[in-house]
Order: sequence, then C-alpha cells, then structure tokens
Amino acid sequence: MGKFKLFGAASAIAIISACPVLPAMADNPLDLNLSGRVLYDYTQAEADTAAFEVDETELRSARLALSGKTGIVSFKAELETDEEGDIAATDVYADFAPAGTEWKIRVGQFKTPNSLEEQTSGRFTTFAERAAFTDAFEFDRRFGIAAHTKGTNWTFMAGAFGGSLNDTPFQEGMALAARGTFAPVQSEDMIVHLGASVRYRDKGDDQSNLRYRQRPFTHIPGRIVSTGSVAESDTLLGLEAAMLRGPLWVSSEYAILSSDLTAGGSATFGGGSIEAGYFFGGRRTYKGGKFDRPKVDNPVTDGGHGALAVSASFDTVDLSDSGIDGGSLDTALLGLSWYPTSKTRIGLSLFQSDASLGTTTSGLDPAFAAAVLASQSSDTVTGFTLRLQADF
Repeated sequence: MGKFKLFGAASAIAIISACPVLPAMADNPLDLNLSGRVLYDYTQAEADTAAFEVDETELRSARLALSGKTGIVSFKAELETDEEGDIAATDVYADFAPAGTEWKIRVGQFKTPNSLEEQTSGRFTTFAERAAFTDAFEFDRRFGIAAHTKGTNWTFMAGAFGGSLNDTPFQEGMALAARGTFAPVQSEDMIVHLGASVRYRDKGDDQSNLRYRQRPFTHIPGRIVSTGSVAESDTLLGLEAAMLRGPLWVSSEYAILSSDLTAGGSATFGGGSIEAGYFFGGRRTYKGGKFDRPKVDNPVTDGGHGALAVSASFDTVDLSDSGIDGGSLDTALLGLSWYPTSKTRIGLSLFQSDASLGTTTSGLDPAFAAAVLASQSSDTVTGFTLRLQADF
C-alpha cells in the first residue's frame, strides 16, 4: 500500500481508543459510524506556449473514517491514501461538550476555521478543485485546540494550532484562526450566508520560510505560479457570502494576506472567487455555516434519473507585491455534474487558467520553470477534469 505515516496513524488509533474510556465508565452507550469516500480523476490539459501537456488519471483521494459519540464526547479518526500510495491522517479529533454550556472544545487535527469553500467537504464542492487562493494561502489541517459553538443561524470557532500530525506537529510553527458565520435569511425558500475569518501564522525555527504557489486548476501537474520561500509570518482576512434559492445558488469569497518578508518589509497578496449554479432535479443544501450534501429528488435507486447541476466560476490569485513577483492566475470554469444519488457523482470541470508567470522558478512545474527561464511572461492552460465520486 506504500509508505505508512506512522505518527498520524498512531495518533488516530490513540484517539479512537482514548475518547470512549471516560464516558463508558459512566455507562453511556457508544454510537459508532464507519464512513468513507473515493474520488478518482481523469485530466487532459495543455499549455499554449510552454512544453506542458497532461493526459492522466489520478486517485485523488480515498478515505476511511471511524466516528462516534458517547456521553459528552464525540470523535472522528480518518485516514487517507492517494495516487502515491502513502497513508496519512486527515481529521483526527475529539469534541468535548461540558454540561451546562453551549460551547464545545475540539482537540486533535482538523482544518483551521477559514473559508466557506475550505470548510465545505470535498464531496460537496462544485468543481474538482477549490478556488486557487485556498491552496495558495495554505488552508490546511493542523494539530490544535479550538472552542466552537453555534445557534439556529450562526456559528463560531476559534483555536490555536501547531503543525500537521503527519510531519512534526510541534516543530512547524503556530497558527491562530477564527471564523464566524451568520445567516440573516434562513427559510425553506431561501438562505443567505455571510461569513468572515482570520488567521495568523508564524513559521517554526526549524521550518522553511512560508511560500505561496498554485497549480493551473487541476491537481495532477506542478505549480504554474510561485513566490518561492519568502516569509516569516502572515496574517489573513477572509470574507464570504452565499445565497441559495431553490435550485439556484451563488457564492463568493475574497481573502487578503499580509506577509512579513524574511528580507524585511511586507507584501500583500490577494485572491477570491465567484460561482453560480443551478440544479435540475435537486438542490444544493446548507448546514452549520457551510454547504452540505446535495438533495436528489429522484435518485436512480428509486427508479428516477438523478439530478443534474450546471455551474460557472471565476477565481483569481495575485502573488506579486513589494518586489515579490510570484505571478498571478485567473481561472474560468464551467461545470456539469450528474448525481445518480446524493452519494454518487460524475462531474466534469472545464477550465482555462491564464497565468502571469512571475520571475521565480522555485517550486514550479519543470515546464513552467523552463518558460520563466526563457523569459516567457505569460501562458494559458486549457483542459478538463472528469471526476468519479462515491461515498458511504
């Protein structure tokens, strides 16, 4: 199965073992649930100028998770593998809900609370990949502790984090992050979502400097824009909004990142996205400050035809400021997804990524590094990704 990342896997097993112990002693029943997913992609893409061409398949993600609840404790431990065959821990955490309060305390590895699209499960996002800025600004899972709570139309989470369980969680610097959401309109006919999040990161003493980079949409190739390793710390502010009205949805995000440069001074980078879509035979759903599993009115398992979603999006990320020329990337997307059931999907993402290549070759795909060295200032990558998806 490939290399096994022992630290993350051992932590998952430890949390599974430890979480139920205290509540079980109080004779609370243990409710367990096994779940999983498989995302498999086929991509064709080529650049207008650079010697870049992709015609490949990829196991994007395969995960298996054990979750449960007993007494005041709920927990989740999830492992993932991909095309490389490594096994790594993704979500591995426990939630503690003390009596007499609406707050919960989460301990373990989980995503820092940032971005509507990042908080939405990859099973329920619109396209095969999230907007470019979410990866360029490194929204990720880290080991940490957070407090969170929610009401009928709002949510809030804030926490402190180290690094990833799969690497060296106590030697990868630190992050502080918080996110709040509010749905001023929440009815059967319409939902309006507003949200904001912040994050501060500081690299560890033994960690490489922070860098910002991104692929031309699809996950298979290397990066097309990159700043190189340039920063000691950064602060991010993100804003988000969405509307769901029957089968129609619209969402948008913008993030601005202020980076404290190793060489002195600071640089400001930005990125955002806007998307819209329409369901035939179903609708997108919303729960707890993020998009949830789509509703399919007549699944094929009941003799129906499933649901069809059409969508369009534009996203952008700019990685150039204050002497740092990491380039910029604008991506236009068209999507078509058929959902035979709410747990299966065949999705097509058509994309065109227009890049200003910048001046650094650090971290770039070899084809785009060669283009930069040849003084090529821009390029366009056009292609599609076909995704086959199922979860249980």
